[in-house]
Amino acid sequence: MNKLPELAVFGGLLYDAVQLPVFIIHPGRKIESEYANRGLKANPYFASIRDQLAGYAYALYAVEQPVHFTRSRLHYFFVNALDEDRLAGTLVVGPYLHETPRDSEAINKLHASNRKRLLDLYEAVPLVAPERARALSQMIYYAIRRKIVDPTVNLLADGVLLPEPVAKKQEPDAELSRSRRSGMLHTNLSHERVLLHYVRTGDRERIKTFVMESIIGEDELGVLAKRSRLRSEKNLMITGIALICRAAIEGGMHEEDAFTLSDFYIQQLEEKDTLQAVNTVIMEALFDFVDRVAEVRRGHYSPAVQDCLHDITNHLYGDITLDRLAERTNLSPNYLSSLFKKEVGMTISEHVQRERIEEAKRLLTLTDYPITDIAAWLNFNDQSYFIKVFKKWKGMTPKAYRQSERRQVQSHSEPSST
Repeated sequence: MNKLPELAVFGGLLYDAVQLPVFIIHPGRKIESEYANRGLKANPYFASIRDQLAGYAYALYAVEQPVHFTRSRLHYFFVNALDEDRLAGTLVVGPYLHETPRDSEAINKLHASNRKRLLDLYEAVPLVAPERARALSQMIYYAIRRKIVDPTVNLLADGVLLPEPVAKKQEPDAELSRSRRSGMLHTNLSHERVLLHYVRTGDRERIKTFVMESIIGEDELGVLAKRSRLRSEKNLMITGIALICRAAIEGGMHEEDAFTLSDFYIQQLEEKDTLQAVNTVIMEALFDFVDRVAEVRRGHYSPAVQDCLHDITNHLYGDITLDRLAERTNLSPNYLSSLFKKEVGMTISEHVQRERIEEAKRLLTLTDYPITDIAAWLNFNDQSYFIKVFKKWKGMTPKAYRQSERRQVQSHSEPSST
């Protein structure tokens, strides 16, 4: 089963047999066909699920097994269908739940209308025991790939999707990349900006989450070497490394170290002779740069302030109080407040406000969520206050910012008249 139409027919039969949601994903980042119950399709969150599933990094991982992953308590697995060595399409099963979610602090803090939508979504999603989901994914993998999966292998995404960097830190090649760095990606500008922001801040955890959502199909990237898919992929990844390198420098990494590391990974790319090997190198490069930026940034702050910054980043959608941060760091509120301002250059409340506005910018750029919902999720009391704070930090309203970003993306994607 190595053709997209065959995969679509199989997906329909599979849904009829097991009554689990099934999506067939085209390699160009679009949904070829979908099968789900009416209750799930009617839920307002279904459109977001569809968009996310269309954008995950299936093309990077032609792994020899089904892959299970979880997003927002919802479970999925996917199997890639290959036509020779090229991705023909991906079959995704999900969302499903292993058990009915109980009320939690995170759910209860949602805006009332969003909480109801989420609970309605959970009600429409089928329940599947972990053992049954694993067995079903192995059966589907065998039907598509005609291969038996090792029963002892780890099928979770964290075990296979994000290879850890393995390059030796002190073994860079000094050769300049020269003209290989001059190509420009015709990529989704919004996703690129968010990825590079996480590189600048050395945020490994957010990079791990984001990588699965930011892969761009070749039809969007453009083809830089028409005669060779491998050559085209190398050219695109070389450009990607150059962008990551610049972001790392902006994040505090020493220029010479960054360029040397960039040259090293570009040389590694040139030596690879398969698409999977090329993609492994780009993941190694990405996490190596992020880890180095994180190491540099850690050196700028005391352990207590590092803990505060980390806690604030991870709880932008929840309550962040000085008392809670003081308890986490075992310092008095007054001392922590003074220390934080001395090292970071602003008060804790100012930093929280700024980070929430940065998060709002990403939501405004990457999603169609209503501005009222974004304000509520990020704990602004009302929309007018959110607009006031946003304008204070960005010099324009959230609506104007969203329109400005979309105009830039459209103009970036328009073909040249030359």
